[in-house]
Amino acid sequence: METKKITCIVCPKGCQIDVKVDNGQILSIENYGCKRGIEYAKNEVLDPRRVLTTTLKLSTGKVLPVRTKEAIPKKWLKKAMVELKDIVIKPPVKVGDVVAKNVAGTGVEVIATGNAE
Repeated sequence: METKKITCIVCPKGCQIDVKVDNGQILSIENYGCKRGIEYAKNEVLDPRRVLTTTLKLSTGKVLPVRTKEAIPKKWLKKAMVELKDIVIKPPVKVGDVVAKNVAGTGVEVIATGNAE
């Protein structure tokens, strides 16, 4: 049995949640301050996900800030970055425009978080 300590980021409390895990199964979750912390801890132990934020090259020589539209599995972040590194975007681009689809085979789109004329 293993105990993982998770710092919850759902609210400003920053609870230090203890999750007891055995063979990939959660046995118990302790020291959470609210029920949202329970769900966060479950997800963080069983299927950690992150929103990827980066920049892509613009054909003008500048860069465009972008992010995944939703969180992707943490284990696919590096693959996503490798896929995105050679993309060159042609302006004009507006905030929210889709600049890449199905990043790292996750089905998640990458969207612009800045404008480019």
